[in-house]
Amino acid sequence: MFDLNPLNLPDAQWQQWIMMIVAGMLGFFIGYASHKQYIAGLQGRLVSIKRDLDGYHRSKIPVIVQGDDEETTVLNRIRSRSNEINFSRIGMASAAEADDLKEIIGIGPFLEKKLNVIGICTFRQIARFTKEDIDTINDIIEFFPGRIQRDDWVRQAADLIKEKKSE
Repeated sequence: MFDLNPLNLPDAQWQQWIMMIVAGMLGFFIGYASHKQYIAGLQGRLVSIKRDLDGYHRSKIPVIVQGDDEETTVLNRIRSRSNEINFSRIGMASAAEADDLKEIIGIGPFLEKKLNVIGICTFRQIARFTKEDIDTINDIIEFFPGRIQRDDWVRQAADLIKEKKSE
């Protein structure tokens, strides 16, 4: 009576090919969307890991002990502003990598403590200072305006790096 076999229709093969192509395209788009979602999740984890790593590097900076003396108060105030520095450009350094910054003319023991507290521990970091970095750091460490430039810390740090390499 009725022949319900769809394969007997004259254009059944074309319909099957069209359905396979549509199914393939749907699979491709769904896979593409889920892949983009997976990559976005990985990028979020990467940002989180970088933030944790930055926090770890900052924790390597010498911790200031509690005290009532004026020096401790100043160092704590300076440390609280260390997040204003662009460490992604000048680089991070730990206390283990620290150079003797007092070799730079114009940096004494207390100024070296101030720099170490905000995370500046190496000649390499000082050699990478730009005008903006110098202004920011000068403000943070509460140093005489223009003194970093007058003493030419950037050139001195670069010279000390070359001197270390030649040894």
